[in-house]
Amino acid sequence: MGASDNTVLGARMAAAKRRRTRIAVVAAVAVALLGAGAGLWLFSGGASSFYDAAARAGQAPTKTPEEIQAELNRVVEEGMFNISIASTVDFASPGSPGVANIENVPGNRYDMKVSIALDDTGETVYESGGIAPGDYIPEIELSRALAPGMHDATATFRAYDRQTHEEVGSAAARIVLSVGSAS
Repeated sequence: MGASDNTVLGARMAAAKRRRTRIAVVAAVAVALLGAGAGLWLFSGGASSFYDAAARAGQAPTKTPEEIQAELNRVVEEGMFNISIASTVDFASPGSPGVANIENVPGNRYDMKVSIALDDTGETVYESGGIAPGDYIPEIELSRALAPGMHDATATFRAYDRQTHEEVGSAAARIVLSVGSAS
C-alpha cells in the first residue's frame, strides 16, 4: 500500500466518522424533538384526558330554577357545621374550672377543636383537643387564672376532615367568661 492508498483510506475513515457523528447528532435531535412533543402532548391532556372535551361550564339549561337552588342548598349544607358552647362560661373563682358545655353536635360531619381568646388582648386562654361528632366537653380550665369579673371572649371552632384531620373551615362565637361572679 502506497502513500496515496493511505491517504484515500484515511479520507474514507474520516468521512465515515463524520457520517457516524452526523447520524448520532440527527438521532439525538430526533429523540429530543420526540420527547418534547410527547411532553407537550401529555401536559395538554392528550394521553389520558380525564375531562370530556364536549363538557361545558355550568349547569344543564334544562334545569328549573328550583332544581338549581336545591343543588346549591345541598352543596352548602354539606360544607356547614353547627357549633355549641355556653354563651357565658361560669368560673366560681380564679383558677377553677368553668362550665362550658362545648359540643360537637351529632349531625356534624367534622371533628372539631375549640380555642377561646380574650377579645381585649387576643390572648388564647383555652385550647381543646379533637372532639368527635356527638361528644362534648362539660368543663374547661383556662391556661391562666383571670381576675374576677366579666371577660369578653371569642370561641373559635375549627372543623377537621374525619379521615385526614386536615382543617376544612372554622366558625366563631362571642362568649363571656364570668369569673367569681353570679350570672
